[in-house]
Amino acid sequence: MVDDLPVASVHLVGVLPHLDRPFEYAVTPTTAAAGPGMRVRVRFSGKDTEGIILERLARPSTDRALAPLHRLVSEDVVVPPAMMRVCEEVAARSAGTVGDVLRLALPPRHARAEKADRAAEEKDAEEKHAEAEDPGGTEHPAAAPRPGDRYVGLSALLARAGSPEGPVPRASLTLDAADTWTTVAADAIADLDAALGALVVAPDQRDVARLSRVLTERGIEHEVLSGAEGPEKRYRIFRRILRGATRVVLGNRSAAFAPVANLALAICWDEADDLLEEPRAPYPHTRTVLQCRSAEERCALLFLAASDSVTLRALADHGYLARLEPVPGPVTAVRPRIVAMDEYLREREGPSGRSRLPQEAMKVIRRGLEHGPVLVQVPRSGYVPAIACTFCRTRAQCPHCSAPLSLSGRNGPLHCRVCGRREDGYRCPECDRTQVRAMVVGSTRTAEELHRAFPDTPLKVAGGAHGALADDAVPERAIIVATPGAEPAPAGRFAAGLLLDADALLGRAAFDADVEAVRRWRGAISLVRSAEDGGEVLVVGTSTLPAIRDLVAHRSTVFLDRVLADRHELDLPPFSRVAEIVGEREACRTFLETVELPDGTDVFGPVDLEGPDAAGRSRAVVRLEPSRSRELADALRAGIAARSARKAKGSLRVRLDPPDVF
Repeated sequence: MVDDLPVASVHLVGVLPHLDRPFEYAVTPTTAAAGPGMRVRVRFSGKDTEGIILERLARPSTDRALAPLHRLVSEDVVVPPAMMRVCEEVAARSAGTVGDVLRLALPPRHARAEKADRAAEEKDAEEKHAEAEDPGGTEHPAAAPRPGDRYVGLSALLARAGSPEGPVPRASLTLDAADTWTTVAADAIADLDAALGALVVAPDQRDVARLSRVLTERGIEHEVLSGAEGPEKRYRIFRRILRGATRVVLGNRSAAFAPVANLALAICWDEADDLLEEPRAPYPHTRTVLQCRSAEERCALLFLAASDSVTLRALADHGYLARLEPVPGPVTAVRPRIVAMDEYLREREGPSGRSRLPQEAMKVIRRGLEHGPVLVQVPRSGYVPAIACTFCRTRAQCPHCSAPLSLSGRNGPLHCRVCGRREDGYRCPECDRTQVRAMVVGSTRTAEELHRAFPDTPLKVAGGAHGALADDAVPERAIIVATPGAEPAPAGRFAAGLLLDADALLGRAAFDADVEAVRRWRGAISLVRSAEDGGEVLVVGTSTLPAIRDLVAHRSTVFLDRVLADRHELDLPPFSRVAEIVGEREACRTFLETVELPDGTDVFGPVDLEGPDAAGRSRAVVRLEPSRSRELADALRAGIAARSARKAKGSLRVRLDPPDVF
């Protein structure tokens, strides 16, 4: 052992849940350079295990002889103290282990990439110094106001970014359709001091590429950290970020842990996108990671979106976020003309007005093709059919837990997949009728129908089996049929938009189907030109539905107010903290019997899962009020550790706030 601080406290990565705590090892002369945040290899339970040093100590806390540090992997401080505290907080909020969070935060080390980057470090430092003296991307014509300048409070948030004193600025901003998020984000980054860092997280790699192009055009140096690169390139980029070679980092979900030096501003685009849900344990949402970083590193937090989010709205109502609204202006300048296929249009058209592609839709496409490309959005295939009333189309919900009801087989009884309740005497709460039907989604024939109607017009399909369509691959006057989320973004925007099968998109078997449908629709609308430039959008669906009426109204809060009121009455998120336990039937039942849940916790299930791969597996849902969410997370975390310690049989997965729980 060395004489100076001979003990190292090490947190192991990838060990069992009940071993998720620091362990002490002896520092040897060959590992004397090991310090907090460095990677080491140790012997644990007979295996060579990776760990992160937490601190060096003068004396051990035990009388036992300490095992030596096996090897110092690198002298790079890959997990600074602040990032370690972020990982610990993320693990606590997600009922997971710090070791699992560290695996999400750290890319695998690549020795060749590290060696090459060390050789280039001196040169990069000189270039960084030159860039700091002459920051690029801030030259804008004085007569052309920037889109972000229209949003009251955004400049104040950016002015406070990086301030060591006072409250940390955090805000949500719902953009008008005419404003692109890439422009607003680039303006915000350009306004930061050259010494401050910025982090931008977007759900899709295409979104990251779009922002990267805008920053490149403005001369703003940045790094893109995503999962698309190979191990060598990814680690080289990670190390450049770690040593402060760049102040701006872009990426998708995994980039939320990027060790940006002097981080002052974190931006998240489209927080409600399910791609920001981590599919690996402990399943933290990107929003949670950024919230923890904002609290620990005092960085400003800005959520950008094209549609209001229920979660962000709830955080704003509780005072955590400020809502940034634009200065009032002409509606025709900030969004396209939006029309819903109402009863007047249907009756005026006649029998074809009730069809899936009415003549009014064809007229919109023809008018749009005269000036540019036209976007036709159709619902994504593969949605689980929801059950709805045949008369008023109100979705059938379980009267016990408010989850959507499902149909067993073609003519089987209605039942709930959350609490297991069988509903034989269902009556619609709106019209008191008993007949229900499955709202199926059929969109595969759309491209064929449009091709027959417009045989001389170029037609391309984006999404599904056809894959993504590049932004620059959209012909000047073409019809683009796309599924939600797969729409390309041409430079000149679309001249018109058509939202087909709106009722089917609202008919997903999920409690948030209406909010998600509005988010998808607004994402497509944001790709269409403003009304002043001739842009128009037609929504083909039941115009009286609140979600469709919300599209026609400009910046109305009525729809989201109603959604929040309904969820509060039904005790659904965000007015409750929900966890899902999925696993083998006996493992799920035993876990619920042994875990010490807080008093007042509602337990639904366990219920056997359906499907060819679900044999012998069950699911349970637990629910508690949000003010006691940490109690629920701690209880589940302790239950998982206890199960691991006694080597309980069977696989089990615990997720807090899963997006598809109801």
